[in-house]
Amino acid sequence: MTIGELLKEKRLAENKTQKAWVGHIISTSYYAKVEKNIHRITAEDLLAILKHNDLSITDFFEELADKKDELKAQVNSLNKTVIDAVYHSDVSKVNEVIQIIKKMDLPTKQKQELILINKGFIETIKNDLSDNYQPDKNIVQQLKDKIFSIPNFNRFKLELYTNFMQFYDYTTNIMITKQVIHKIDQFKSDKELLAIAGILFNLLSQLVEEHHYQETAPFIAASEHLPFLPDLYFPQTGISLLKYLISYHFNKKTADLAKAEMIAQTYQITGLEDFGKGAQEIINEVKVSGKKLASR
Repeated sequence: MTIGELLKEKRLAENKTQKAWVGHIISTSYYAKVEKNIHRITAEDLLAILKHNDLSITDFFEELADKKDELKAQVNSLNKTVIDAVYHSDVSKVNEVIQIIKKMDLPTKQKQELILINKGFIETIKNDLSDNYQPDKNIVQQLKDKIFSIPNFNRFKLELYTNFMQFYDYTTNIMITKQVIHKIDQFKSDKELLAIAGILFNLLSQLVEEHHYQETAPFIAASEHLPFLPDLYFPQTGISLLKYLISYHFNKKTADLAKAEMIAQTYQITGLEDFGKGAQEIINEVKVSGKKLASR
């Protein structure tokens, strides 16, 4: 909730017109746009309006902070719901979240952003479920434009790119990921490092699945720069699995294959059955491609 929105809420609760609410502090036409989040209000005018209407300044700002915290908690809860829905390929659940977001009291830009991201997740689910599915070009382009519009690789851009890498071809992903790993030592927060680990995992997965093994070396090397943190354990085990498969491709050591299969089995016995099955499918594909090369 914005200052303008809370002012409007307080005004309506007092059953006052905008003219009575602001008195002679600012013009009614200007104030109307403050309530609509079109204009900003100066601190001096805000305090004057609160005093004019006998409202506690402390209570007003505490309520504003509480409402923002409440919305933030709700958004975080919805994000967790979506993560679970994506893992279980539950399109209907993501659609439910989109409908909830549409009704939330959020700034227009944030609401549009959240809706776009969740529509993007629906496209990733559908794309994963069917080899013949063609993702919505408009949604994909909007996501790419959003990622491109963020000038620096901050946490939001890293996470956004991580989630939607599958919409880029491998050469574009290589180019973007090289930009990220060039600055890898500049990222310090666990969330940023988690996103980078996800980027490396996603790219290595794409390169293995599309048989571009010769392109993997710099990204394997970059993964060695990631610290060993509890939050990074999941993507790092995935990267390790891919390292073993890449090593097997080049060296044909069955020990590498066995280690990769051990990681896939670990996923399955620790509650990540779907991820474990997906990992095993990649392993099986590498086995088949290895046999084809050996028979030539």
